[in-house]
This record gives sequence, C-alpha cells and structure tokens, in this order.
Amino acid sequence: MTQDRFALVPAAYLVLLREPEAGRREVLLQLRRGTAYMDGWWACGAAGHVEQGETALQGAAREAREELGIEVLPEDLDLAATVQRTCVVPSDHPELEERIDIFVTATAWTGEPTIQEEGKAGELRWWPLDELPERVVPHERAALQSVAAGERGTFHAFGFEQRLTLIAAVGRNGVIGDGREMPWHLPEDLRFFKSTTMDGVLVMGRGTWDSIGRALPGRSTIVVTRQPGWSAPGAEVAHSLCEALTIAGDGEVFVAGGGQIYAQTIGHAHRLLLTQVDLEPQGQTRFPTVDPDLWQEVSRTPGEPPVTAWVTWERR
Repeated sequence: MTQDRFALVPAAYLVLLREPEAGRREVLLQLRRGTAYMDGWWACGAAGHVEQGETALQGAAREAREELGIEVLPEDLDLAATVQRTCVVPSDHPELEERIDIFVTATAWTGEPTIQEEGKAGELRWWPLDELPERVVPHERAALQSVAAGERGTFHAFGFEQRLTLIAAVGRNGVIGDGREMPWHLPEDLRFFKSTTMDGVLVMGRGTWDSIGRALPGRSTIVVTRQPGWSAPGAEVAHSLCEALTIAGDGEVFVAGGGQIYAQTIGHAHRLLLTQVDLEPQGQTRFPTVDPDLWQEVSRTPGEPPVTAWVTWERR
C-alpha cells in the first residue's frame, strides 16, 4: 500500500538591496493588496512559488522579471535565510501553510523596479533595512532582520511552537451566545478572563468582536472576518484562521470565540479553559462537546453562583 507523502511547497523571495550615499542600506518592499492573504502588510519586493524544473535562484530571478520588471542574474543572488512554516489548524489550502521559503539577496540588477501586477501590490517603497515598517509579514520580517544583522544561511521556523488555548464561558446546555451579544454578565468571570489573557494574544471571530465592542487593553487582538476592507480599531484583521495564526506568532494563543472558530480549533488545541455557568440561556451558538477520551480535566476551581467552576482541560 502506498501512502501520500507530506509535501512542502517551495517559494523564492527576492531581497533587493541598495546603499544610498548616506551609507544606510535599504530594502525594496511591496504593500500587499488584492491577494486575500496578508493584504495591507509589507513584504519582499518579489516572491513566488518555485516552479518545477527551476532552482530557487532561477525562481527568484523569474519573479523579479514578472513582478518588478527588472533583470536579475541567478549567479548574482546570495542565499540569505530559509524559513519553514506551518499552521496548527490545517485548511483546504496547504500551499499557503506548509512552506519552505528561500530568501536571496540581490545588489545588482538591470532596469527600474516598478509594479507589474497592479492587482497584487498597492505600493513599492525603499525602507531602511534597520528600520522596517511596523506591519511586515512576520516570517519575512525574521528573514530581513537576519539580513540586517549580516547573517547568511540562517534557518527560521514558524508555527511549530504555537499552542492554542480555547477560553469560554459555557451554560449547562452548552450555549455560549446567540451570535449578537453576551448571554450573561458575570463580573467574576470577566476578572478571570482578564487576568488569564493579560499580555497575551486573542484570536476571535467577527461576531465575538461585535459582542465585546472594542479592543481589550493589555492584549493583542486579531479578528477573523471574510469581509474585505473591514477594520477593527485597535485590532488586527485577518481573512482566514491561518492568516490570524500567522499574525499571532508562536507561543500561547487564546481562542476567544465564536462557535465556528471553536469548532475549527478544538481538534488542534492543547488546553481548554471553560467557565461552567449554571444557566441555560437561549441561543444557537454552542461550545463543541469535550470528549473525555481526548481531554483530561486537570483542575477545577469552584465559583460563586451562577458560576459553578473554572475548569482546565489538557489534551491527553
């Protein structure tokens, strides 16, 4: 019996460098637009999949021609960094998540870089390599920082150390809300939520954001929505769950709802923090069933009615 092998998708990234008279190195970045992935973030001037039959150097040279309208010779490219990345929650588009990204630098080329694919880039700009804009695609920032530090051939891994913690208040009937507003006001549980998530990263759906109504202080918030152009003051916006997890970075990420996001992530989470509420509110949004064959209760702290307890589950 044959078994499909796990496959990594290779991509080549061109780090175009120049050094003006002031002696401060600059890198050419493009502002992503219309790609449905990390739009509104700065990225390398040219990048794309390595095609069958070509090397990463040849792929970078081809992307330079296709995206920037310049000619770069493969032999003039130097390996800068390699990034391997994954997403803890698989999707229908593994080519966006299971990647091996090869970053190469170029200081010599022919032609003037200009946007060749108007629908995919909003702007080209030279940035000081040691003073990048705030919103650079995270794994690309890591590679560019290696270039700025004078490192060569550095390896970076993204997504492999990310851990998901689902946090929710759940009624006796499993209901967590009605999709519009919180089904209860529990000051004691709000204090628990604040102390638990403070200084952390929150990922939530649009409905949860609307029910809260604002960015919570002391935490980084990422909102998942399919609506193009929608913004959330004080929060980052992602258009897929994996994009949100890319922005969140490695370490613990708190998933704060709603029902669809919980359903997508519970199979890949490592911890559940559930507030048991002794109420049966109306609503169609429910927390997924916690399977005791997969999850082990490791702690239980009693609360004051209507909070029955704060319960921690860890994956077996």
